[in-house]
Amino acid sequence: MKNFFAIAAFALAFAAPPGQAQVSPSTGAAERFAAGQAMELRKDEKGAFVAYLDAAEGGYPPAQRRVAEIYDSGNSAVKRDYEESIRWYQKARDGGEQIPQPKSPFPVLTSP
Repeated sequence: MKNFFAIAAFALAFAAPPGQAQVSPSTGAAERFAAGQAMELRKDEKGAFVAYLDAAEGGYPPAQRRVAEIYDSGNSAVKRDYEESIRWYQKARDGGEQIPQPKSPFPVLTSP
């Protein structure tokens, strides 16, 4: 937990104002993901999405999952897009993220 706060403090120290996310390309995907988390805590949805997407494109499965979640519900910076959501969820699964399969809205019938 201490490590999370250290990364979040680092991200906040170097984060741009809301809507103007600037994440160094030399920073690793995990650090870009942490920067996205810090921006999300500051309610900077656009900056957070940019950081998450950068980390996701860099192959970081937790970021791929978060990008999928954002596309799944949409937010002030990103329009809901189920196709993109499914694509990113699959990338996250392929990378080892434990993502449960969606439950069917139809009841499973069993014979008596």
